[in-house]
Amino acid sequence: MSCTSSAFRGFSGDFPAAFAKLFPESKCEELFARKGPRRGGTPKLGAWQWLMARVYHSMAETGSFSTQVKRILGLDISDSALSQRSRSIGHELVLEVFQEAVGPMAGREAHPEAFHKGRRLVALDGTVFNLRNTEAMEREAVKIPDKNGNPPAFAHLRAVVLLELGVRQPLAVELDWTERGEATLTRRLAAKPGVFPQDCLVLGDRLFGSPWLVWELGKLGVDYLLRVKSNIKTEETERLADGSLLVRVPVIDPKTRRKLGEVVLREIRALIHFEGEPKPMELRLWTSLHDAAEHPARELAGLYNERWGEEVFFRELKSQLLHSDNLLDSQTPQSAAQEVVAMLLAASIIASQRSAVAQRAGVRPARVSFAQVHEQTAALCRFFELAGELLSPGGRIELVRRLLDELAQTAIIRKRKPRSCKRAVRQPAKPWPKMREPVSKPLVKSISIPNP
Repeated sequence: MSCTSSAFRGFSGDFPAAFAKLFPESKCEELFARKGPRRGGTPKLGAWQWLMARVYHSMAETGSFSTQVKRILGLDISDSALSQRSRSIGHELVLEVFQEAVGPMAGREAHPEAFHKGRRLVALDGTVFNLRNTEAMEREAVKIPDKNGNPPAFAHLRAVVLLELGVRQPLAVELDWTERGEATLTRRLAAKPGVFPQDCLVLGDRLFGSPWLVWELGKLGVDYLLRVKSNIKTEETERLADGSLLVRVPVIDPKTRRKLGEVVLREIRALIHFEGEPKPMELRLWTSLHDAAEHPARELAGLYNERWGEEVFFRELKSQLLHSDNLLDSQTPQSAAQEVVAMLLAASIIASQRSAVAQRAGVRPARVSFAQVHEQTAALCRFFELAGELLSPGGRIELVRRLLDELAQTAIIRKRKPRSCKRAVRQPAKPWPKMREPVSKPLVKSISIPNP
């Protein structure tokens, strides 16, 4: 039974109800009927149940996948059987589930900080997850050497995520475990229909500030504010009143290396001064917002700082939902991709819970602790699973109300003073011997008692 109430603005202590709100069972069954693996009979664990348990496993603090299936569904299925089911489903279908399930969350009145002059703020950024050194990983995943030619300790699963800033809701993701970089993943993500919300403003760092992405976003009618590298050449066409420029940029197809055409955009060059620093930081931005009167250059340069919300999101995701020393638990690249998608779906549920707490406390969702909301949501869901029919519907609603009131008091992060940190390595790399091929051997030990 669902424990949500309009009075609680979306906060829930019933995980199946929260997951059903995110991705209804009927929608899941329809998708799996069209694109899922062929079934020889009625499975013990349905597709929607498998998905729900997989996401619940990402939120749970302890226990194997089979343990979570037993807890939330009451089904006794071995980890090996669940692993076989995961392989039959594959990662591409789970990616489609993610794209069907998630969508923009922020409301213009409820979350004004998530918009800029009517445009929804979203960000593009990439991150990496460490993969375990299993046989499947060694066979399929690529360890990309560093600039000195040394291979890393672990292969990486690369991810490019489109995030709704303000509420930190993941909107789209593209994954790869081969040599493809963030630029390739961004091209694949941008090619998906309907990825970017209507009337949005895309923020991105220098890896995304390319003429090709500007060209593609322009074709989609999507506004952008991107930082670009200093060595990209442009042709000035007009100088605006606030000191920004209208420039013409040639666009080259990254695959064929042929010229696609030219795009006219607005370029902003800003200097960021830090007290005590002799030299300011140079900031070069490209944007599709050409009106200098409506969008002053200084205002857009300050707005670019909102992009750091995605960096914080990645830190929250890895520190709270990834518990194994920044290593994914999965044994194959495909199951690792499923694990990351499950984490993002769990992050979407937590974003909804976090938004409810923020509205109750009258603060921005970013000021609500991800860790506390995650911990208390997982604990409440587990309690409701054990309580079952022992709690009346009214008792459940009252318990949710009390927890929401408590989080509105205890989970609020205090405002912090602006800080600036130098970009530097905490400890330079040292010439430690490198383990090329991990090996293990039986442990042999003996115990002796001196002077018995």
